[in-house]
Amino acid sequence: MARIVFVSWWWPYPADNGAKLRVYHLLRELSRKHDVTLLSFAEPGEAAPEQMNHLREFCIRVECVPKPHYQPSTLKATLGYLSRWPRSLVDVYSPAMATQVRAAVEKGVDVLIASELQTMRYLELARHIPAVLEEAEITVFQDRVARAARSSSRLRAQLTLSKLENALRSLLERGVAITVVSDAEQEYIRRFAPSNATIAVVPNGVDTITNRPNPDARPEPYTLVYSGAVTYSANLDAVTFFVRDVWPLVRARAPEAQFTVTGGTGKVDVSALAAQPGVTFTGYVPEIAPILQNSWALVVPLREGGGTRLKILEAMALGLPVISTSKGAEGLNVWHGEDILIADQPAQMADAIRALFDDPALRARLAANARALVEREYDWSVIGQRLLAVIDSLKKM
Repeated sequence: MARIVFVSWWWPYPADNGAKLRVYHLLRELSRKHDVTLLSFAEPGEAAPEQMNHLREFCIRVECVPKPHYQPSTLKATLGYLSRWPRSLVDVYSPAMATQVRAAVEKGVDVLIASELQTMRYLELARHIPAVLEEAEITVFQDRVARAARSSSRLRAQLTLSKLENALRSLLERGVAITVVSDAEQEYIRRFAPSNATIAVVPNGVDTITNRPNPDARPEPYTLVYSGAVTYSANLDAVTFFVRDVWPLVRARAPEAQFTVTGGTGKVDVSALAAQPGVTFTGYVPEIAPILQNSWALVVPLREGGGTRLKILEAMALGLPVISTSKGAEGLNVWHGEDILIADQPAQMADAIRALFDDPALRARLAANARALVEREYDWSVIGQRLLAVIDSLKKM
C-alpha cells in the first residue's frame, strides 16, 4: 500500500462537470488499494463541511486552498513572459498550495500525483519522489496556434505551446510519468519526449452502475440534446455550428424536432441561438440523466478542444444513441454505424439525425452496442486499473 498525495485543480465533490467527475472517480479507485491524501483548490462556496466529510470517507486526509484565477493583465502574469513556464501557470501558482504540498511530503509520500497542467509546477517541490502528471492535455494549445486569426495571437499561442512542451519534456526526462486521455494526446507528446518516457493513456470513464438505461423511460419523439456549458468556448462553438448550419436542415425535414442545450450560460449571450425554432437553453441543471433519457439522441457537434467526452460516455451508459463529429468522438474506441454515428459536415449530420428519427431499430442497436462498450472498456473500475498500473510501475523503478 502506497502513500499517495493527489493535488487537484478541481474541487471534486459534488462532481458536476467532466473534470470533477474524473478526479472524483480516480480518487475512489486509488483509495481502494492505497492511502490517498487530497490537496485541492476550491472556489468560494465549495469545500463545505459535508463535502469534506464525504471525501474523507475514502481519502485519509483532505485539505483545500482558495483557487486562483488567471488574470492576464496583472504584473505577475506579464512578468510570466520572462519565465520558462507559460504565464498562466505563473499567475495561478499558489504559495498556499505549495505549503500544503511541502508539509505532506515531509510527513512521507511514496507517489505524488498532480492533476491537470495547472498543478504541474508543484511537482518541482518534490523532485526526489516518484510522480505522475495526470491528464496532460496539450493538443488544445496546438489547436489555438492553428486557429489564431492574427499573427500576434499566433505568436503568443506558439510561445505558450513551446513552453508547455519544454516543461513536459523536462518532467519526462527526470522520470515523471504522464497520463493522457487519448491516443492523439499520447502521440503528440511522444514527438518531443525522450524514448524511455512513460506516457500512458488513461481514458475518461463513466459510472455504469449509477448510469443505467431506464426501462420505463418514454423519450419524446424527435428530440435531441447537447450537454455542456456554453461558457466553455468549445461548447459554444459546437452549439453555434449546430444551430446555424445543421439545425435548419434538420427542421426542414422534421419541423417537429426539438433541440435542448443543458449547462450554464453565464454571461454568454445566447439570445440569437435560442430564438431559432425548436431550440431551448435550460441553463445549469443539477441532474442531467432524466433529460438524456427523455430524448431520442445526443448530438456532439464539437470542432475543437481536447480530451475525451464524458458526455458521450454518460449518454451511452444511459442507453441514448449518439451522433458526433470526429473531433467529438476523438479518443473513444467507437465505430461508425455500430455504437455511434459520425458526421462532420452539416448535410452529413442532418442525414444521420434523420436516419435515427426514421429508424427505431437503428436507435435500439446503437444504444445496446454503446452500453456494452462502456461496460467493457469505460467503467471507472476499468479506468482506475490503468492509473494503478502506472503507479505500480513507478514503485518498481
